[in-house]
Amino acid sequence: MNKRILISTVFISNIIFASVLPSQINQISLNENRVGTFSSLISLHLYKRGLDKEIAQKKVSNFLIGEDFENDLMIHNILSNLDMLDYDSVVEYIASSALYSKEVDLSSYDTIIGMVQIINNNLDKLTLQKIEKVSLENRKIKQLHAV
Repeated sequence: MNKRILISTVFISNIIFASVLPSQINQISLNENRVGTFSSLISLHLYKRGLDKEIAQKKVSNFLIGEDFENDLMIHNILSNLDMLDYDSVVEYIASSALYSKEVDLSSYDTIIGMVQIINNNLDKLTLQKIEKVSLENRKIKQLHAV
């Protein structure tokens, strides 16, 4: 009788721990895959446009200035402050710039103006002030990351 209870207990505990463990591993691997996703997304976009995967990755790493973490923060800042831009339009702009070998600095006022002008050619004073504010905040992000 004690042997059956022991075997049942071990069997049940193995089932419980086996079902819990894979979900923790999957959660950890999902968090690790988030780093660098923006660069990977741009590379994938270039790959879909016909470039070789390795060439697309090299173009993105050569022409997107900054580290992945700071670029993710700067893109989040751009998207949260400039309503006229969406994630896809930012990816399209950076992918096109990398394709034509133009450097993209997300803390640059000129770069952000270029992104917005694709959507809206007529920039009013309020939009220009928002862009200037975003550019200054992105420079601060870059400076904080450099320290």
